[in-house]
Amino acid sequence: MKRQARFVAAGGVALAMLVTGCAENTGETDGNSQSHEQRSMDIIGTAEESQGPATPMPDGVSGGTIEVIQNADMAHLDPARNYVSTSMMVGNGLIYRSLNGYREDDTVGRKVVGDLATDPGTDVNGDCTVWEWTLKEGLKYEDGSEITADHIGYAVSRSMAQDEDGNLMYPEGAQFLRQWIDPAGDYVGPYDGDPLAPGIEVDGNKITFTFDQPRCEAPFAMAMPTTAPIPPEEDTKDKFDVHPFSSGPYKIEKRVVSEETILVRNEHWDPETDPIRLAYPDSWVMTYGTQPEDITTRLEANADGDENLMSFANTHADQLSAIVGAKEDYEGRYLEGPRKYTQYLSINTNRVTELEVRQALNHAFNRERWIQVNGGEYSALPNTTLMGPTVPGYVDYDVYPYDVEKAKELLGGETVKIRYAHQDTSKNGEIAAAMADEFAKAGIEIEAVPIDPMDWYGQIADPDNDFDIYWNGWGEDWPSGSTVFPPLFHSSSIAGETNYPFLEEPELDAKMDELMTSPDGFEAIAEEWGKLGQEIMEKYAPSIPTDLSFGVWLTGSNIGGQYLQENISLIDATKLFVREP
Repeated sequence: MKRQARFVAAGGVALAMLVTGCAENTGETDGNSQSHEQRSMDIIGTAEESQGPATPMPDGVSGGTIEVIQNADMAHLDPARNYVSTSMMVGNGLIYRSLNGYREDDTVGRKVVGDLATDPGTDVNGDCTVWEWTLKEGLKYEDGSEITADHIGYAVSRSMAQDEDGNLMYPEGAQFLRQWIDPAGDYVGPYDGDPLAPGIEVDGNKITFTFDQPRCEAPFAMAMPTTAPIPPEEDTKDKFDVHPFSSGPYKIEKRVVSEETILVRNEHWDPETDPIRLAYPDSWVMTYGTQPEDITTRLEANADGDENLMSFANTHADQLSAIVGAKEDYEGRYLEGPRKYTQYLSINTNRVTELEVRQALNHAFNRERWIQVNGGEYSALPNTTLMGPTVPGYVDYDVYPYDVEKAKELLGGETVKIRYAHQDTSKNGEIAAAMADEFAKAGIEIEAVPIDPMDWYGQIADPDNDFDIYWNGWGEDWPSGSTVFPPLFHSSSIAGETNYPFLEEPELDAKMDELMTSPDGFEAIAEEWGKLGQEIMEKYAPSIPTDLSFGVWLTGSNIGGQYLQENISLIDATKLFVREP
């Protein structure tokens, strides 16, 4: 899950996507709360589990308004462009629905179920090449019009649209379906071509996807925002990102980018069809521009008038130890848990072309100092692998242990100058300064370059950027290495704006293509993905794995239903309620 995008994390860093630790807040934790457990792949639900309504939260009540404060606005709300954790929580959790989704509750655990569909999908021929879904009855948009299967087909086709120069119009979103349906990039999209991409067929309330290779993970891909329905007549192209058309429990009443978003109830949403969303509050008011440390200060104070306040941002690093040390004081409004995100310092291979320099950067990286300056173990846990331990098939390795002398040896005793881009917040500036001190020990001079957080991923995803290293985080879209390595390191993902090191290696591409189209199913090849991570580090050293995320959140005292959602690995907006509306 992409970038996670991300919201400001405990260390002031915008977090990536894509899941560990799912629990209702009790205000109490045990000694194992920081463990990152490997997740099971046995999470395909049933038709029965796809039925609504969602399992209610204990003591959950309807009504009231939840106020959300953030440092920066959501990256994108257009389903074709939405691939960042906070944006996905607001988009898929509150505004629109997808063909499939993740149901997470004490009844079923965590399961991929039909959201708009009656079930998670049918493998028609038993070889993962043809998949079929049937839509539920009674699905409505915000204006009361009917949600239809051809609107889903149009939305998926639209996500593949190209401009007159052959570039993707919406490159920021998940690229799985585009790459599976049209690997050659021949389809130009519904604006200047066929309304449905090749391989997509609609028959009444049924939609069928036909792939030229086995795609055994299709039920998971259909849970991404790209399958949220869009009627062609409501497609406002670039403007859709500001004001998407609602198929979920809330619609946009007001939106001023980078200032405010107000959501109110979509009266045509039917909870009986929705197994995922509870939609307790009457409205959500989201404001942007609050500094990360001020967000935590307000939530910790719980002052008169802030009782209905929350944020998707983690507790700020500078206040983290004090809050964790007194967690009993925040009973009923404190939530903590391990998150699925693996953090990296990506190395721009377009600029840092020498393998020895990239290896030296890895050896010179001091994880102990990194963890310390990011807020300690309740913010991050040290990690040396490209794929985190939450993904089945995880392999533990440390190819480049911290070794300043080895780094000097690889550099031949020469001084190397590196441009280190970071988000323009005080905490990220502090982190950059600490890393400059550490890298200097190996003869690596760091020039820190602050970047606007609102445009962070857009800048570091540009192959022509003039930065050498920069932070990004990643979480698996579903429990498979196919949602880690191809997005981050396949050459086709450069256009999709997720291959931040801009790695282009035909041999590596071929290996990933082979694994992604295996007819054996993803469970059988899980360990092959884990081994591939070590191979990538040994042969290419494109990134510096830094840490695994851990999250701590506070809410106002009048908010209940705190729950760490496993899919997006974020406080779950679909379950929150106002205790006394």
